Amino acid sequence: MKRTILPALFLALALPAAAQEAAAPAAPVRPASSGRPLLGVEARFGGVAFDADCWEDDVAAFGDVGLTVWEPDGLFGVWLGLGAQAASYEWEDDWGRVESDVSAVPFGASLLLDLDLAPGLALRAEAGARYVAMDVDDWDDDYHYRHHRHRDSEWDRYRHPERYLDVDDTSLAVVALQLEIDLSPAWIAFGGGYQFDLRKPDIEYLGRPIGEVDLSGALFFVDVGVVF
Repeated sequence: MKRTILPALFLALALPAAAQEAAAPAAPVRPASSGRPLLGVEARFGGVAFDADCWEDDVAAFGDVGLTVWEPDGLFGVWLGLGAQAASYEWEDDWGRVESDVSAVPFGASLLLDLDLAPGLALRAEAGARYVAMDVDDWDDDYHYRHHRHRDSEWDRYRHPERYLDVDDTSLAVVALQLEIDLSPAWIAFGGGYQFDLRKPDIEYLGRPIGEVDLSGALFFVDVGVVF
């Protein structure tokens, strides 16, 4: 009789514990905290596929780094940081087609929402705005193949100003989703989104507008970071 009762007793004690463990919530990607905000550092690398056809590059590289601040439960957060993008802008002057490198340095903030999907797996939504500092390379071909003139020639210095090209700063809005995988104490994410111009600045040649800079396009990226 004892051989029958004892195994049955152990089984009765083990079943509630197993059921409680199975019903436990999924472990979050973000670590739990003791009532204090969670801080993080992350870096994102990828590309942007531009909508406009004024770019010689269909896809340009981009990257950014940022500081994140999360509320204690890790559900809502704020991203603060800056990045860089660059692409070749196409235009024409009296001597033909020109490609000039345009660089953009966006910096700003985003609101974040992080939802746990499964143990070690989360989905993050982002919406934010960026101020974009713009610059354009000024005739990097030195005129050597353009009308057989050099930038440093005496004729060129007499006829033309120091700077030919100029572009104003602009601003962007950003929306994105990314799937995060826990690699404690760090994590990695794969995602995509969209950036669109809040205004399109003119690019000027000798003070005359020759077109607009349009940075709107689809984003795709890998994001890595750590929260502590």
